[in-house]
Amino acid sequence: MIAGLCALALTAPLPILGATCIITLLSFGFDLTHPLFAGIISGLDSVRTAQALALNAFTLFLGLGVGSLLFGKIYVSFGIATALTGFGLVQIGMALASLLLFDRSWR
Repeated sequence: MIAGLCALALTAPLPILGATCIITLLSFGFDLTHPLFAGIISGLDSVRTAQALALNAFTLFLGLGVGSLLFGKIYVSFGIATALTGFGLVQIGMALASLLLFDRSWR
């Protein structure tokens, strides 16, 4: 959710210090989710932990590559505001979907 809101905020005209703070929060959003996913993945199957983490790394890097490719294509075709808005809306949509789809038994 943090990453999506930060991406949407970057579409506004901001002073350089404001944009720097928002980009820092965008990175913080990634830093909050990455270790959490690794912890969830490693707890799925105690016998095949390495295999699960390898699959997690594969999908992470695949997503980073495909996401960058799509973001770049949208940026070139429609501009940075459209690319950031699309990224922000997808991030917020995925965050909301995770709240509905994630197993609530840990709460």
